[in-house]
Amino acid sequence: MDDDKLKRSLLEEYTELTKNSLVKIQFSCGGNSTGIDEPEPIPIVPESYIPEGCITYAMASEDHVEDIITLLKTNNLPVKDLSNGRRIFFVALSNQNTVGCVAIELYGDSGLLRSLAVELSFRERGVGHKLMVEAENWCHNNGLNILYLLTTTASAFFSKIGWESYEREAVPESIAQSPEFASVCPTTAVCMFKKIY
Repeated sequence: MDDDKLKRSLLEEYTELTKNSLVKIQFSCGGNSTGIDEPEPIPIVPESYIPEGCITYAMASEDHVEDIITLLKTNNLPVKDLSNGRRIFFVALSNQNTVGCVAIELYGDSGLLRSLAVELSFRERGVGHKLMVEAENWCHNNGLNILYLLTTTASAFFSKIGWESYEREAVPESIAQSPEFASVCPTTAVCMFKKIY
């Protein structure tokens, strides 16, 4: 048998061998002590994991209303006064599902931030912070100079992103007369503000 035929024959033999043993070869080359016929399990990314890049942010539309209300109720946030007043909602979306929201109520050149909520499985991933960035950017681009809020549970979160405590009695009259300040939030809620630059 000449050299070319021998090389071809060996190549065909190796090709057939690798077809049947590719997995074994890959695992045996890892340098571990696992037997060649007992590969270690490969860690698989759980289906519930959704990378940050899959979350999008947008101004809410009528299509999001039902999801927003459900999200607010799930997070024990008020919804009874949402049919009144002028407000803009922003939403976080994953696969077209609403997984977060926040609203700005409009009072001249001031705004009242409210209804910040993130679905439980999407927390600790920066969704709330990104919603705040979206809301604050909108305020900046639309002439709002300052935002106020009331919170019973999230003052630490807001402090981390530049909000400061504020005397509830010192807010502008238009904000003080809003349903959120006048009746919806308890008097024990922390009042905060942030200047928009």
